[in-house]
Amino acid sequence: MRQQPLNIILLGDPAAGKATHGRFLAKRYKMYDLDMGKELRALDRNLALRKKYKLDKTLDKGKLTPTDIVRELLHDRIHKTPKHTGILFNGTPKMLGEAKLVNSWLKAEKRTRVLFVYLTIPLKETIKRMTGRKTYFRGKFSKRPDDNNKALKNRLKYYQNNIRHVVKFFKSQYPFIKISTMGSIMQARKRLIADLNKFE
Repeated sequence: MRQQPLNIILLGDPAAGKATHGRFLAKRYKMYDLDMGKELRALDRNLALRKKYKLDKTLDKGKLTPTDIVRELLHDRIHKTPKHTGILFNGTPKMLGEAKLVNSWLKAEKRTRVLFVYLTIPLKETIKRMTGRKTYFRGKFSKRPDDNNKALKNRLKYYQNNIRHVVKFFKSQYPFIKISTMGSIMQARKRLIADLNKFE
């Protein structure tokens, strides 16, 4: 009997490298990369949807995206991803209600092979990475619009108030791996692969 595809819920401290390591995991395990930022940016390019969901008031200011949008996208991707393809929940879900729904939707789709991975760095490193981070866009390097001081405080406050409940819930539901991403990307990746190999 063919083994079920692996599904990974990848969360972590702000600036711990979820996007970077998530892309690697999605490629390594041939998974659908469910990156909520990417999904929302696709919506954002549709002017009608941008206006409908008021995305200009959330994406550019470090505020939370309305949960109904997130839930709709999560349900749609879980339901429509082919059964032979695993799903990487890349930095999502971040709210307890969404986490419980994801858990129930995964069960409904009979996706029982699920691993919870948490990437961690010290708070000082979070601030250092977030204040110095830049992105490459249209031939130029620029700071992310949500990495200014006000947005940074919003994100850290959100993290402290919400993500710990999500972490506690997922730890009660799935095998759990916690990885430090200090050092180089390759050093962190080696630690990640080593622990994933134990799970497999």
